[in-house]
Amino acid sequence: MELQFPPINYLYLVACLMACALAVFSIGQAHTRSGKLWVMVMVSFALWTFGELVANMGTTLAWQLGFQRLVYLGVILAITSWLLFAVCFAGYERWLSKRLLLVLLVVPICSLTMIMTLDQHQLLYTSAALIERNGYLLLDLDYGVGFWLQLIACSYLYTLTGSFLLLNTSMQQAQVYRGQSLLIGIAALMPVVPNMLYVAGIDVAGGFDPTSLFFVLSAILVTIARHQYHFMSLTPVARDLVFDNINIAVVVANENHQISDVNPAFMAMTGETLADLEGLQVADVLLKYFSGVDVSVIDTGWQGRLTARAGDRQYDVTSMPVRSAGHKEIGYLVLLNDVTQVQRALDEITRLIGDADSERDDV
Repeated sequence: MELQFPPINYLYLVACLMACALAVFSIGQAHTRSGKLWVMVMVSFALWTFGELVANMGTTLAWQLGFQRLVYLGVILAITSWLLFAVCFAGYERWLSKRLLLVLLVVPICSLTMIMTLDQHQLLYTSAALIERNGYLLLDLDYGVGFWLQLIACSYLYTLTGSFLLLNTSMQQAQVYRGQSLLIGIAALMPVVPNMLYVAGIDVAGGFDPTSLFFVLSAILVTIARHQYHFMSLTPVARDLVFDNINIAVVVANENHQISDVNPAFMAMTGETLADLEGLQVADVLLKYFSGVDVSVIDTGWQGRLTARAGDRQYDVTSMPVRSAGHKEIGYLVLLNDVTQVQRALDEITRLIGDADSERDDV
């Protein structure tokens, strides 16, 4: 059998190498569940683009149709891991019970079974042939009901659901997370349009499927998000750990000692909004509003008493590191509990005891 190398294969080769490089590069961020799933997404992209590369090199129907199994394996793994990643990153990891995971995996498993046995049915393709275009042989497929069910129920539904979770989360988070999640959401939606055009029979890449190329471009955007917004360093999951209505004032800081989030109690205490505080150094903010701040131990673990510079209120302060599943420190929390009334009561009790002792001495 002769081999061919259409020009688009150069793009598939670059995309495959890029996906492999991103997978290796992302391993260093795989200290959380969402980080591990992101590495899985990158590995799936590499598998997908490699499958496209090898399939396009064949000049027989058996070769190209056979390697569609490898392509679809990458597709299903990428889409499924993307959805699970989005669920974890958006802060809904608690949803992923064993029962829900089994439900989410039903469609991908059925799709993989259908793909691996495509020679035995016409659910995926009702017909398949090779046609010549621009001097190269490529697949001409008529899609069956199984293809449309897989495309809608898995590919589009999973991708769009993951994007919605991230975009919805961004609307509820601090401004820094909105930019991050918006960029990731755009990255997730980017491959949908070229895939729709390809499935509709509109030539956008010389008859070849460009979807995987756009997915790799999406991966590059997400990588930019990681560097620009400390993606997967301290994610919006931290807000799930801080109740907005808790009376204790809470500050969430990243590994660079910058304020990433605060709860309403801290904003009420300082009179400033999150937009005013976000990105500022924790030590600078605490020194502005309190005396007795031990700057040297804020991020490593600290317990003490602070006095507000205005109002003469007293706070018990505790700082504690935030660790990932791999026990790597990815930030820390500072909790301030108003103990002014308790301290005043203790002072009053001490005064009364002192007065009573004085009266006994006089007697």
